[in-house]
Order: sequence, then structure tokens, then C-alpha cells
Amino acid sequence: MNLNEKKILVAPSTFCGYDDTPFQILKNNGFEIIKNKYKKQLNENQLLELSKDCIGIIAGTEKYSRKILKDLPRLRVISRLGVGMDNIDVEYAIKKNIAIFKTLQSPALAVAEMTVAHILNILRNVTNCNNNLKNGNWNKEMGSLFSGKTLGIIGLGAIGKELIKICKGFNLEVLAYDKFEDKNFADVHAVKYVNLNKLLRESDIISIHLNLSKDTDKLIDKNKLKKLKKDAVIINTARGEIIDEVALKNHLENKLIQGAGLDVFSSEPYYGKLTNLKNVILTPHISSYAKEIRIKMELESSNNLIKGLNEK
Repeated sequence: MNLNEKKILVAPSTFCGYDDTPFQILKNNGFEIIKNKYKKQLNENQLLELSKDCIGIIAGTEKYSRKILKDLPRLRVISRLGVGMDNIDVEYAIKKNIAIFKTLQSPALAVAEMTVAHILNILRNVTNCNNNLKNGNWNKEMGSLFSGKTLGIIGLGAIGKELIKICKGFNLEVLAYDKFEDKNFADVHAVKYVNLNKLLRESDIISIHLNLSKDTDKLIDKNKLKKLKKDAVIINTARGEIIDEVALKNHLENKLIQGAGLDVFSSEPYYGKLTNLKNVILTPHISSYAKEIRIKMELESSNNLIKGLNEK
């Protein structure tokens, strides 16, 4: 391959934030690296600007629509930094003979730990008490235990399973909803599979770990939210589109549920009305941002890109 043809885009703005080894590997393989100069998730125009003439892209969660892919005639490989593929028009990419890779190094443990952080934060009012104290208010807010509660997991894949393992010491009753039931795991870890409505009605804490698809888009709508207990907590570290954000805001405003923890949003970056509510904890899509996991994922995504382009 001619050196003039080896231009690649690294789209994630935080790539190599802790270890520049992936960049060195790419440079040693003769690639001209285009970095994300905008330091945020790229919109359509920014993505097209930076990826012009690129043969490969290390992709984050920015959208690779049919329109984008159509305007990148030289693109040969997309190496996804992560496991979710809902931001890529995979069908059209295949049609255009663009190879797509994802990282096998799963962020499951990091996401599961972040889920627990959200749960405990909400149940014990950590953020509210922190903000009160820093504003000069010594207000003691009564919280509630996580121990002994019923945890409902929507989507018992790699992340949901890690969450169950982490939560062993909390003496929880665990309910799960998944189209594909892992009976062996359920037997070993005392998980009870139930239908979605039963899970929503009976769970104290609900955690979402589904891929985004046509079936899961706005799966948790206003009618589903009405089934929740008044003191229920709902956590979403999967994809923002799975919850109807308008319906969730109304439920939180009217205190129809205790609280919510969201790391993902239907449109990112998110600056919407949920930011005005005290009973929701918001983080900027950082569940996989544990440096030990992230470094491994970045190395793998770089090697996947090299492998894919060499095969082309």
C-alpha cells in the first residue's frame, strides 16, 4: 500500500488519554493519523471533514449513516472502539465492502461497576448531600439500603452477568428479562427469569443492559414506567433511546418513582431538561471509561484496523 494512501481517522476524542502505545503502533505501521480536533463526539459535518480521503477509521459512538458512508469512497475498514454497532449502518457498509471490527475486550466489568455506583449514589443521596455541603448546607438526607432489595436486570448479557457477580454480597433477589435465557447461569446465581411487565412491577432497582434495535427503541415508554413502584430506581447504561426520555422526565418531576441514573441519552452530548432535576444522576457516557479496560480496548481496536487494512 502506498504511503499516500494510509490516512486514518481516530474519532474518539479521549483515545490514548492514558497510554499512547496505540498511536505508536499505528505510526509504526506507516499510517497518517487524523485526530479528533474538536475534542467531543463528532457530528455529521465534522466526521465528513476529518475522514475525507481516509481508508480506515477507529470509531466511537458517532453516527455512520448511509449518507456518511456514501460520501467516503476510499473507506475500507471501520474498527469500532467498543461492542455496540447501532451507530453504524452495517448493512450498507457491507454492501460497500467496508470491513467492520469490534473489540472483543468487553467493557462489561467497567459498565457493571458504574451501574453499582449509580445505584448507591441514588439510594444514599450522595450527590445531593455533596452539593448541599459544598453550598454551605449541613443537611442530612435519609437514604435506603441496597441490601435485601429486588434487582431487575433487563438484558442479561455480559454486563448484566458481571453486575450480578459484583452484587453477590448485597443479598438481593434478582429478576431478569432476556429473549435468550441462560439457564445454567440463572441456576448458579439464583436468578429468576420473568416477563418484562412482572420485572417492572416487582423490582426495587431496574438496570437496563440491552443493545439498541427496532425492538428496544423506546422499550421503556410511559406505559411501562407506570408499572414501576413509587420508590423504584431505574438505571440506564446501555443506550439512551431505550427509555422515552420525555416520559421519564415527567415521572421524575411528579415523583412517581424515586430516581434514575443515566449514563446514556438519545442525543449526545445531552443538555436537556433532565439536568434540572435533583432525583436523577447524569453522567456523560463514561461507563466504559475505566483506564485498565480502556487501554486494552484501544490496543485491540488499533490492531483490528491494521489487520483489516492488511487483508484488504
